Amino acid sequence: MNRLAVALFLASCGSDTGSQDPGDGVDAMVATGDPELPPTGHPALKAWLADGHYLAWACEDAPHPARPPGAHGTNRICSNAALTASATGTYPVGAASVKELYRGTEISGYAVGLKVSTGTDANSWYWYEAFGDSVVADRIGQSLCAGCHEDAPRDYVFTHVR
Repeated sequence: MNRLAVALFLASCGSDTGSQDPGDGVDAMVATGDPELPPTGHPALKAWLADGHYLAWACEDAPHPARPPGAHGTNRICSNAALTASATGTYPVGAASVKELYRGTEISGYAVGLKVSTGTDANSWYWYEAFGDSVVADRIGQSLCAGCHEDAPRDYVFTHVR
């Protein structure tokens, strides 16, 4: 089964993909139009990704196979300044990463993580994953994402690009 089929299968198996408001703090930061902060919600985030705002962040040099226990297949990760500058402990509100998801040599989707509140639980992160208009995740504390990322070495983040 290819990655798109798996994603659609997972989405149809009861993953809760409804958007969820991240709260006034992140909404206010995103409202400034700062390209360091991805918006939340599929329509706005899809447009922000298409505009390539994250490409000015610290990005891996090239796509690579997923690192264990990665479920995303070939990917390339970019980290914003807030995530990159954080050295220890929990990440600050506004820390974010974008994972380009590849099919062959072409980007076929994106996964985004955004720290939306202080704390150390899954509900302190907004998670998003989509392939075009096929949305797999789009909410705070998304169990599908948090279930894997809870095993990350630090605050739900496996890869910290500098």
